[in-house]
Amino acid sequence: MSSFLGRTLGAALLTRGTDCLDVFLIRHGQQTRPGPDAPEAASYDPPLSDTGRAQAEAAADALAAHPITAVYASQLARAHDTAAAIAARHRLGVGVDERLAEVGIFQQVPAHLSFEQAVGAQAAAEAAETMVRTRKWDALPLGEGSQAFRTRVHTAIWELASRHLPEPGTAAQARAAAEQNGEPVPHPQAIAIACHGGVINAFLAEEYGLEADFLFRPAHAGITRVRFAADRAVMLTGNELGHLEDRDLLTF
Repeated sequence: MSSFLGRTLGAALLTRGTDCLDVFLIRHGQQTRPGPDAPEAASYDPPLSDTGRAQAEAAADALAAHPITAVYASQLARAHDTAAAIAARHRLGVGVDERLAEVGIFQQVPAHLSFEQAVGAQAAAEAAETMVRTRKWDALPLGEGSQAFRTRVHTAIWELASRHLPEPGTAAQARAAAEQNGEPVPHPQAIAIACHGGVINAFLAEEYGLEADFLFRPAHAGITRVRFAADRAVMLTGNELGHLEDRDLLTF
């Protein structure tokens, strides 16, 4: 690869000489599961299971060496408690932003009913078929809707990242100082956001202009890295699993 192309790709994809911020998007650890016929309200805010707590600690260990300066989460217990484990490694608190909550797919379902009970077995089966085919939240009636969810999540994550973007020129100064002293080039500053699988997918889909709402299924406490500059965000890694596989903690 020519040096010209290397420099150009590095600038375009935020891997070289750019004032940027790394944002770690972490799906919450495994939650406790209600019974199959439980009302949808029982699934809204369950706590972490024992496995989920171990997964949160594994994610915290994986991120302990990174220069994380802030940790955020949704208000839901499974995300907040995952964030708390990560924040503890950096002696930070957890900032709560309710816009980071999971998609409200059953928000209009009566609290005492399951989705199937609310819409009927045939309508539920048809919705499932449409959802598999389109990979859109719009397939499910009585829910938040795809675009409302994507806009909510994309706006929230960009606002949080923008608070922590470095001042222009700081990356170049840090690189020059490191090279002059024969030291490794420092990693960009970082923040962590513990949230939900739908949130991670919605942000990436909206950022990249993709029609489907879900692109991959994040593992519980899986880590996705997105690098932000003032004018763009670029996915560096998706669904890192090594910290979970090493401890036999991989679940979805």
